[in-house]
Amino acid sequence: MKKVLKVILGIIITVYLVLVVFVTGYLINRNDYGVSMFLGKYLVFVEESLEPTFKEHSLIMITPTKFDEVKVGENIFFYDTYSAEKRIRYTEVTKKEVVNEKEVTYTLKDNNAISSQYVLGNEKNTTVLSGFGQFLYIVQSRWGFLFLVVFPLFLAFIYEVYSIYKELKNK
Repeated sequence: MKKVLKVILGIIITVYLVLVVFVTGYLINRNDYGVSMFLGKYLVFVEESLEPTFKEHSLIMITPTKFDEVKVGENIFFYDTYSAEKRIRYTEVTKKEVVNEKEVTYTLKDNNAISSQYVLGNEKNTTVLSGFGQFLYIVQSRWGFLFLVVFPLFLAFIYEVYSIYKELKNK
């Protein structure tokens, strides 16, 4: 019975540490727009600006799209360079104009133009992780990170120091 409990505890601790490493990497690698790059995909945490198409507090994995793959009528994700607050927007492309072989200018539904360098990808190259987005929403908050990441790791560190002290005392 003790072996089974040790195996189960080991699995739980391993899953916890993998999640902690992933969340910490996600938070450290975010750019000014809150976008992180992981395994060649953009990770975008959905805020109310992408509603109603994508649910609030979801995590979207966007595969970068080459500018020649984006078609008129498709919805794209892009860095909003027009507003003062830095955010990701999602809207439809109404016109596509090739500037040169490395750049395209897209006219959007609201008649703004955006360069292809600000485009993350289109809708068909996305995967929605709604459950993990809810978890990330809690963990990325100050109190969530403190109680779910920092505090348990601090307790584990204290326990290890105590174990070393106890072992040295016995010798």
